[in-house]
Amino acid sequence: MILPSVRVFALGDVVLEGAPDESRGHLIDGRVIVTVRVATRVRSLDVVFQTTKGRRWGSLRRIRNCNNDFDDNSKSVAISEQLYCEDKEWSRGTYEFFFRIEIPGDLRETMFTAHGCVAYEVRATLATGGMRRSTARPVAVKRVPYVGAAWESLTSDVVHVSAVWRDRIEMCALGCSRVQRDDQPLRVTGVVRALEKGFRLTRVGFVLEERTRCRTAASSVVVASRFLRPGEHGSWCHSPIVDQLAFDVELQIPRAYRRIHYDVKHGPVTVSHRLAFVVAVVDESGHGTSLRLFTPLHIMPRAADAVELPTYTNAAADRLLLASA
Repeated sequence: MILPSVRVFALGDVVLEGAPDESRGHLIDGRVIVTVRVATRVRSLDVVFQTTKGRRWGSLRRIRNCNNDFDDNSKSVAISEQLYCEDKEWSRGTYEFFFRIEIPGDLRETMFTAHGCVAYEVRATLATGGMRRSTARPVAVKRVPYVGAAWESLTSDVVHVSAVWRDRIEMCALGCSRVQRDDQPLRVTGVVRALEKGFRLTRVGFVLEERTRCRTAASSVVVASRFLRPGEHGSWCHSPIVDQLAFDVELQIPRAYRRIHYDVKHGPVTVSHRLAFVVAVVDESGHGTSLRLFTPLHIMPRAADAVELPTYTNAAADRLLLASA
């Protein structure tokens, strides 16, 4: 028996604006295309937006109340829409159905960490006489601050931080913005100033730190921390610091969900990032010191663009045989 083929297309990922308690939600537009090779009796066609990954909490079970808090705030989601239900025979050809699913604004963002995993998909299921054919497309749920929100104001300032170590070394990090998009270059400048003579610079660079934090009713615990070294992260040198030395560095931020996650600011598990300006110096006596200057950095997705869903009928060589109402 030759079963019909089913393909599902969704228009981009889900980008929610604002915090979970203030977001208006999101609409997913898409279409399902069914190709029938031989006449087949079809009973129904459904599409569903749903959670696909179980929420692992692994080693965090040792943290008191953590697992319960996570389960209470991260329910599974399944929002369905029926596109066809007539129990008729379909002749050979191509059939197209459009769908629009409303996504609530309080969903947890997509994440793939060692301690917790949340993922979503859009799945289309075609029921024939006695069998079912199903196919799915993964959809990421992201969150951005809406224009004018307090969250946005906290992330819109520039990078300008400095510190002095024991009145001997001053460090300064400069950048145009604390908000960074994934898969984009980050340009920063580091300045090292010697407040006394005799120091030599042996290593300098920038490192991006990602921290996963578990929030419980009683406390907030950092459960995982990893250092990402995107692109040119540092270099060895043996330059004496006469007055000050400045370094312009371009870091390539990895693509999200591969080596890095977007910031997650709400819920029982959160993800945050810090940029570290790393300096190693040696004084006149040969004693070496490693210094790190941290400053917050926010990795965020781009806001959703308003685009129209392309229709199958735009293809000159194809003919629309059946469409849902």
